[in-house]
Amino acid sequence: MKGVVFLGDRKAEVREFPTPDPGSGQVLVRMKASSICGTDMHFYRKSWDDLVAFRQSFNGSPDTITGHEPCGVVEAVGSHVMTVKPGDRVTVYQHVGCERCGFCRRGDVMFCPKRTGYGSVHNGSAADFTLVPERNCLELPDALSFERAAVLSCAGGTAYQSIKRLAPSGKDTMAIFGLGPVGLCAVMFAVARGARVIGVDLVPERLELARQIGASDTVNATQDNPLEVIQDFTGGKGVDAGADYSGNSQAQEAMLACAGKGARLAIVGVGESFSVDTLQISSHIK
Repeated sequence: MKGVVFLGDRKAEVREFPTPDPGSGQVLVRMKASSICGTDMHFYRKSWDDLVAFRQSFNGSPDTITGHEPCGVVEAVGSHVMTVKPGDRVTVYQHVGCERCGFCRRGDVMFCPKRTGYGSVHNGSAADFTLVPERNCLELPDALSFERAAVLSCAGGTAYQSIKRLAPSGKDTMAIFGLGPVGLCAVMFAVARGARVIGVDLVPERLELARQIGASDTVNATQDNPLEVIQDFTGGKGVDAGADYSGNSQAQEAMLACAGKGARLAIVGVGESFSVDTLQISSHIK
């Protein structure tokens, strides 16, 4: 089978790999779609030395196939596999936990101290096939395309978890900073819960797409001050909920500044450090 390997310094290569055979509790999935995550681009841009050091810190190989947003069809199953069969359409959860710690036992595998993942330690989804544990396979409804499911597997899941915790509803106005794939998914989920959503970004096309999927208003931060627009939109009260998906420190500080009293906030985007007014935190938000 073929798979894509990052070589460091913005280089990649398609290589030949042996097609794995599924063992006990394992499933071989023939890939139909694999999205490119921002994390993939982070690894793509790393130097070779940094890439090797990162993977070795998890006992991974520098030659690991990239990709962690997979969707496909079950090709074969190993012994003791009970929940999927050849021909089933599945997506694959990207994290592999120890199954014994408190985080794994309550379903928060992403917090497992021994967590590993596809595309960083295990061979990932930018390949003809991916070998995964049965427990990581999630069956797809026929109405959901492989392409859409691949985006939902990581970007959608990340957005959903943050929106679920913020719990916006029809009584809330929510500001969403950063309208990339994760931020746009967050717009859809927040709108679906009934919230009035204000989307903030620098790219006109992303702002337009946010409006198309239900944002009540948008702010082009290259032209307008987001805080002023949001204060005007909310009658000076600030938003009831806010989230940043950009990882940009200015966006994160603006998101904090536009919060109303008692607002629920989430910082999801990973990026630069930023300063926080602790008095503002203690008196305005929870």
